[in-house]
Amino acid sequence: MNKENISYTDNLASDELSIQDGRLKQFRHKEFWPDAYVVDGVAVYAAEGRTLVYVDENVEEFDVPEGVVNIYHYCFAFCEKLKRIGLPSSLKRIGRRGFFGCVSLKEIVIPESVYIVGEEMLMNCASLEHITLPSLITEIPVRMFCNCRSLQYCVLPEHVQSIDEEAFRRCYSMECIETNKRLEAIGERAFEDCRSLKEFIMPESVKQINLGMFNGCHSLEHLHLSSHINDFGGSLCRDCWNIKQISMTPLNEEGRTRFKNYWEEFSKGMDMKISENPSPESLFWTMDDTLYFGIPRLTNVCLVFCFSKEKEFTIPGFVTNVKREAFTSCKNLRTLRLSPFIMASDKPHDSYVTYGFIFDYWPQVENIIFDETLKNTKYPLTLLG
Repeated sequence: MNKENISYTDNLASDELSIQDGRLKQFRHKEFWPDAYVVDGVAVYAAEGRTLVYVDENVEEFDVPEGVVNIYHYCFAFCEKLKRIGLPSSLKRIGRRGFFGCVSLKEIVIPESVYIVGEEMLMNCASLEHITLPSLITEIPVRMFCNCRSLQYCVLPEHVQSIDEEAFRRCYSMECIETNKRLEAIGERAFEDCRSLKEFIMPESVKQINLGMFNGCHSLEHLHLSSHINDFGGSLCRDCWNIKQISMTPLNEEGRTRFKNYWEEFSKGMDMKISENPSPESLFWTMDDTLYFGIPRLTNVCLVFCFSKEKEFTIPGFVTNVKREAFTSCKNLRTLRLSPFIMASDKPHDSYVTYGFIFDYWPQVENIIFDETLKNTKYPLTLLG
C-alpha cells in the first residue's frame, strides 16, 4: 500500500466529514489514529493496516484487503453507490453501523473468521437480498437488519443465542427465519412489520421473548412457542390478522414431573371444572382461538392473545387478567361478552367497575354484554400492559 500522512486537507481525516445531502459521516479525530494513512484517496487505514477506518461514500465496488482485522464503526456508512463488497478471511470484527445505509448493496458474505458484528450494521440497506452470516457470532445485534426491505430469508448461525431489539424490524419481504437449537432470547419488536412472514417456529431453547415481537406481521398464520416462556411482556401479535394456529412444545419428562407436582399440591380439595382447565402440560395453553397463561382456580389466568375471526367473543369466567392488546388482531370483533360480576379496571389494584378501557384499547368493539350464565365467577378482571 502507498502510505502517506493524513492532514486535514485530505478531506478524509477531519473530525466530521460532510457527505452528500448534508449528512455527516462520523470519523474520529486523527489523534485517535496516529498512524492512519490514506490509500488511493479513497480509504483510510490504521493500526499498521489492520483496521479499515473509513471508505469514501462515492465508492461503487470495494475489496477489503487481506490482513485487515477490523472494519471500524461507520466505515461504509452512507456509501449509497456501493454495489459490491469483498471481505477477507482475516476479518474478525465489524463495528457499529459498519454498512449503515448502503442502499445499493444487494448481497454480502461475511467470512467465517468474523465473531463480532456491531449494532445496526446493515440497517437501512434497502436493496439487500442475500446475507451469509458466520457461525462464530453469538447474537443478532440491535436493529442489525432493520429496514432491509428486500431481505427474504435468513439462517441463524448455530451459536446465536439472542436476537436483539428490532433486529429484523421492517424486513417487509422476509418470508422465513430459520432458527437454531441454541436461541434463548428474542428482544422487543424483533420481527415487527415483517409483513411477508407466514410461520415462525420457536425452538425449545427460547426462555425469553419481549414486547411486540410479531406486531404488524399481517401474513403470519402459524406461531409455534417454546414451553419455557413465562411472560410476553406485553403485546405479542398486534395486527396479525391471519393467524390460524398457535402451537406449543409439550414439556419434557422433567417439566411434566415438576408441573404435575405443582398441580397436585395446589389442587387438593379444589372443586375443579374440567371445562375450565387446561391439560396440565404447560402454564401456556390454547382454547379454541385464544392463548391463555395460568391455571384456572389455582393461579391467575391471563388472556394473552385472541385471534378469533368472529364478531362476538366471550371472556371466560375464569380469566383474571387481559393483556391490553389481546384483541388488537380481531378486526371483526364487535361484541364482547363478560360476566356481570367481573370487576374491570385498567389499574390492577382498583376494585370498582369500569369498562372504559375496553373502548380505549379495542375500538372495534361496539357492544358490551354482561352474560348471566357467567355469574359464578368471583375474580376481578384487570388489564395488563
